[in-house]
Amino acid sequence: MKEFMRKHPIPVAVVCLAMGIAAIKLPVHDIPGLSVVRFVMTAILFGVITAMGGGGSLRRVREGAADTLRKSVYPLILAVLMGALMVAAAISGNSMNTEGLAVKEIEFLILCASIGLFEESLFRGVLFSGLLRKMGGTRKGILWAVLLSSLIFGFVHVEDYIFGGSYDLIGCVQSLLKILQSGALGFLLAALYMKNKNMWMIALVHGINDFFPMQAAIMGNASLGNYVGSGEGGIILAGVYLFYFLLYIPVLITSVRIINRQELPEYGIFKE
Repeated sequence: MKEFMRKHPIPVAVVCLAMGIAAIKLPVHDIPGLSVVRFVMTAILFGVITAMGGGGSLRRVREGAADTLRKSVYPLILAVLMGALMVAAAISGNSMNTEGLAVKEIEFLILCASIGLFEESLFRGVLFSGLLRKMGGTRKGILWAVLLSSLIFGFVHVEDYIFGGSYDLIGCVQSLLKILQSGALGFLLAALYMKNKNMWMIALVHGINDFFPMQAAIMGNASLGNYVGSGEGGIILAGVYLFYFLLYIPVLITSVRIINRQELPEYGIFKE
């Protein structure tokens, strides 16, 4: 089985992606339940990564940690600022719900940790690494592996709308911009994962990046995971996605520089 998985990383990645999407769609709506589902899926994906020869990325805790954090400072600052704007909007709109706020903050902190581990093990640990194992022989192949895995990562955020069948201009624009905005973060995380082979640090960056913008949901004035809105709210959301993506242009430039400095061939964590 291990030999098959190592020789056929793309089919394995597709199966894991299907399992991951199925897990996301489970009818679990409470925050602790969502966290448990993602932690369970992370354990399964860690097993897949280990079986495919990528266990080294799970054993690295300090290696490359400082470099990953240093190159992630800018997007993390953007996430903190986004969280501050959410808090300011809630206060100015008198919609801030402080009842049980400390407990909710802890619950969401755990949820974001589970999301970071689950999504990074799926999209970078399995999907990106599988693509890199097949395409990492050339600089162009590496770039395509990073790009494809990042766009798929962004696509999954809005696949409910895309496959929902009720298309409108604002919804389609939001979906496209959300794919680009999320994909830009995925682009950086893939580049850093390829460089440092450290799952824990990119999961940490991902979790922190999610936590601060989630302040609106924590305070009870936004729906968790609702990435496509309608009407005036949808137009505002599209503007936010566009603005956020434009702010991520320096992140994309940094990521391309990382990719261009990698030695060839680059087969990532599955090269053993």
